[in-house]
Amino acid sequence: MVGSSGITLVAAVFCHVVTSIFAVQVAETAANLAGIRRVDTALHTHAERQADTASRLRGLRSKANVFQKASSSRGGLKHMQVPLYVPKMGLANVTDPTPFPPPPPVLHPWKDMQPLDTAVGNYIIAGLIAQPTVTPPPSQSSLDLAFACPALLTWPGEVSVSAPDPCGSMESGGWNVSGGDMQIGWSQSCIDTTSPGITAPSMSPVFTYTMPNGDLFGTSQEVQSLFGKTIEIRDCGGATVFTVEEKIYKQAGEPDSDACAKYRSCDGVLYFQYFIKNNRGKLVALTGYTSIFQDSFDITDPAGGLIVQVSRNAGWEPPDMPSEAQCADAKQRLWMLKYAGSPPGDWAVVTAQWPIAAMMTMLSARDQSRQPNGSVMASNCQVMKTSGWILLIAVVLCCCVCIPMAIFLVCSAPILRFLEEAETRLLPKRMGKPQNYN
Repeated sequence: MVGSSGITLVAAVFCHVVTSIFAVQVAETAANLAGIRRVDTALHTHAERQADTASRLRGLRSKANVFQKASSSRGGLKHMQVPLYVPKMGLANVTDPTPFPPPPPVLHPWKDMQPLDTAVGNYIIAGLIAQPTVTPPPSQSSLDLAFACPALLTWPGEVSVSAPDPCGSMESGGWNVSGGDMQIGWSQSCIDTTSPGITAPSMSPVFTYTMPNGDLFGTSQEVQSLFGKTIEIRDCGGATVFTVEEKIYKQAGEPDSDACAKYRSCDGVLYFQYFIKNNRGKLVALTGYTSIFQDSFDITDPAGGLIVQVSRNAGWEPPDMPSEAQCADAKQRLWMLKYAGSPPGDWAVVTAQWPIAAMMTMLSARDQSRQPNGSVMASNCQVMKTSGWILLIAVVLCCCVCIPMAIFLVCSAPILRFLEEAETRLLPKRMGKPQNYN
């Protein structure tokens, strides 16, 4: 019995071990089959995605072929790839179009719970804020172009400047191409009514320069300062671009025989020199020493480089006053300007050479009133302006000083008497009575 029971126990143990090993092998086999199934499923899904992508590409290719055929059939247009539309969020997606620019956003006093002080400030300032413009505001360059002075496109190498002519016109003239058309016209007036801006008051007449179409080009005028008289050459905006200074030197001794005989300048020898300065006060041109009413001279830069040669056409002298019979055969009074081929400095730009013509216009007008001693006699305009200024100053002093003084002298006594009578009636004198007799 004992032997049989041991054999049964060993057999059971052996059977249990074999069964466990078989169960482990079966579990491993099932796990491998599950992994194979997952891999198969993943491969199948990947294959389906590739097939779907291939079908989409075939569809896009077919659409591209359709667009290519349509573009090629429309008059032989070049092949272009159709761009893809990418929607974007912008201001046009959230606002409605309006015919005019919308007003700037503001806070509502009650809905937005705006503070009282800002609401009051917005109510006051809202009426002062400019409304949005229908068109964009202009740029600074467009404003400069719109309000700029007329520009010279070219400037001839030889210019004739007409001088005041007793046989022609004493109040107008022009700068002409030598033997050709007029470049700029000039006119003389006693009161400046054309140039804009505020300029220093001057007793001298003003010369106005205009283009052939009538547009204002510039002005020039003689101005008195603490250091003497200068000639200001201004642009169309009234800004001074050049100044001309005249200096007179007197050499005592024997006079010049020609000047003494022609112009009665017999007190020594007079020499004149002119200096041209730009708006920064820098000397840019000057003349040599010239005698009174000299008929030709050169204008150079400070280093001596030639800028222009100035000469007077034959047949006239500045102080001459011909009769009506002599005017029939008289020639026009002209100053001829012949510029150098390559002037130095700023004068190399041909369109910047016009100030010399303005200078000669002013000098010819001054020579018309020049005395034998070199001084310039006051014109009718200067006399009239000086008288007007004296009268205006007298009226201002009379209104501010004389009239109040006269009123005080005449009315002071009656006013004092009236005040005394009023005081006597309203506040009569009474005897003072003490309140306490202790």
